[in-house]
This record gives sequence, C-alpha cells and structure tokens, in this order.
Amino acid sequence: MALAEGQIADATAMLGGPWFVTGEVIHGEKRGRELGYPTANIRLDGNCGLRHGIYAVRVGRGDQRLDGVASFGRRPTFDNGAPLLEIFLFDFKGDLYGESLDIAFIDFIREELKFSSVEALVRQMDDDSARARAALSAAPDAFPKLGKVD
Repeated sequence: MALAEGQIADATAMLGGPWFVTGEVIHGEKRGRELGYPTANIRLDGNCGLRHGIYAVRVGRGDQRLDGVASFGRRPTFDNGAPLLEIFLFDFKGDLYGESLDIAFIDFIREELKFSSVEALVRQMDDDSARARAALSAAPDAFPKLGKVD
C-alpha cells in the first residue's frame, strides 16, 4: 500500500531497507537524450503497484553505485503509453543497453504530470534533478559497501 501511495519512507521502514527492482535496460524512443536527459529504460511488471511519479534512486551496476532521478509512468506529455521506468543517472556517460541494473527507490519527488510544452517539462526535470540530488545526499547508502571483509 505504501508504494501505491508514493510513501517511500514508509515502505523502506516496513521492509528494513529500500524497495528495489532489477531489470534489463531496453531501447526507448530516445526522447530523453534530445531533452538533455538520456535515460536507461526498464519495463516493470504491470502489477508492481508503484505509484506513477518521479523518484530519487540509487542504482547498482555491477560493482558501481550511481545516483539518479527516475520517472515511472506513462509519459503523458508525449504519448501516455505503457508504464515505463526511465532513469537518468547523474554524471554518467555510456551505453547501458542490455545490462541488468538494480534500482533502489530512495524518495518520492512528485506525481507524474502532463506539461503544456517541452520547455516546461525540461524546467521541471531540472528542478526534479536538484530535489533528487538533495534527497540522495541526505540518505544513507542503499547498497552495502563492496570489497573484502576482514
């Protein structure tokens, strides 16, 4: 129920750690890169129950840990299509197609909205990114530290 309401802190407390998903990065419409926000796209099970909206996320890519902002929903400004998880990774450049990523949901930023213009959407994405960075800087690491145990 907490996930359906976007209550990420409550879900984290109930689970004893962040709710996360693992999925393979698939090709999308490549619209994000045109907007300055290239995303890693992952299809989630339609029954996952996660509220459509914008989230601060931590991503595990093998041994690498990355912070980002994610949108889960139908992209109402463009096509209102099938739900898709789209993750923009801060300070990352590279090709992730076909890779498996672990995505930990750290904070709910806002609900999914339809914008009147692409410019308004990009301004909101800039704000969402700043809010996600702030939430992530205040959150503990979502993944255990890697390396040898002495």
